[in-house]
Amino acid sequence: MAKKQAGENIDKEKQGGALHKAGTALGILLILLLLPMIACNVTLIVKSFLRPEKVPTIFGVAPLIVLSGSMREEIQVNDLIFVKEQDPDTLEVGDVIAYQSVDRGKETIAHRIIGITTTPAGRRQFTTKGDNNNAADTDPVETYQVVGRYFLRLPGLGKAAQFLQTTWGIILSVGIPMLLFLIYDVVRRTRYRRGGKYIDNAEFERLSALAAKAEEAPAQEENPHENEK
Repeated sequence: MAKKQAGENIDKEKQGGALHKAGTALGILLILLLLPMIACNVTLIVKSFLRPEKVPTIFGVAPLIVLSGSMREEIQVNDLIFVKEQDPDTLEVGDVIAYQSVDRGKETIAHRIIGITTTPAGRRQFTTKGDNNNAADTDPVETYQVVGRYFLRLPGLGKAAQFLQTTWGIILSVGIPMLLFLIYDVVRRTRYRRGGKYIDNAEFERLSALAAKAEEAPAQEENPHENEK
């Protein structure tokens, strides 16, 4: 009986400890997933506020929301695209670039380079065109206007990304998950305390020794005179 009880206690404590550690690991994983999103969102918002004339970037990468269909079929309306800062001297015909227009209030446009010229002063200029447009853009793009070269597209995520930058978007995407995790963690810890804490090494060794003694007891009862020989 003692053997069975000790074994049950060990199994119960080990199971409780495993569940506790699994819950803690899940919470850490959730935080690790949320923190980069929070950091990126806050960085973009702060940079947009401090330097509204520039497209905000994170490690040289700018996320952009597509609002027009000028680049169909490759890029669709409401896509989320990413452009990376690049030396304008390395850009080539065929590259899709994002640039800030001069005559449209520094609106950011993503079009394809269809021609490259060099001015008498040695400056590069890019002739651009939307794949879905009938004609090239009127004004050439100067190197200082270039935001970066397009390299990644996430279909249909533009609206979601735009919403995440609003107050309600931040609350729903960051605040609520964090609140739910805190509630879950409190409930988990409360239930765990009621069920008993997992044992430390000393207690585990004590219970193991108790189980070992319980195993030896039947053998001693079967040979009561063995030690007298």
